[in-house]
Amino acid sequence: MIKGIIFDFDGVVTDSEPPYIDALVSFMQSIGIDATFEELQHVVGQNLQAIGTELVNTYHLNMSPEEFNRRSMSIYEESTDIRKFKPMEGLYEFLDRCKEKGIRICVASSSDYNYLYTIMDSLKIRDYFEWVLSGHGLSKGKPDPLIYNMAAEKMGIDKKDLMIIEDSPNGIRAGIASGIYTVGFKGSRVIQDTSMADKEVDSFNEIEL
Repeated sequence: MIKGIIFDFDGVVTDSEPPYIDALVSFMQSIGIDATFEELQHVVGQNLQAIGTELVNTYHLNMSPEEFNRRSMSIYEESTDIRKFKPMEGLYEFLDRCKEKGIRICVASSSDYNYLYTIMDSLKIRDYFEWVLSGHGLSKGKPDPLIYNMAAEKMGIDKKDLMIIEDSPNGIRAGIASGIYTVGFKGSRVIQDTSMADKEVDSFNEIEL
């Protein structure tokens, strides 16, 4: 019986990942590297430090991960108003289903708190969630299960009674490693491999509570 659900955020609550990948593409082009959306979309689900480190190493860039993130995020922030993000289709109805059934819910995301709260407030969904956890600053990011283990502990619910909803391979690996039933959510424009999840769904309507 499901007593609690842990939501990843980007690509699950809102389809926020495409604008970030677009910004990465623009930044790479600005430094003379022709990297496509499809080639970069695999980084979603990781924290910024991991993304910066991976792309600096992969493309042999003459800059630190910190500089990479600062410059790419500058493009993202200039081109994107996160307050205009839309909820994923069916989100409100699913949150209401959780509330009606007394299922307690939590966000566990690699993104920072200011970002999460800004979007949650613009979508008017913060009151649905009892807990919000950010992986920003944690010693280990997804695919390490640290943030999901922390979420389960904070919720005080046995892992066998929890469900994770994730969209990225790294996030799904983290969920599986935590020992919590993990649903691979495929509602985003970013196409990702969710085959390792316990179940794959295309919409919230397919998730049984």
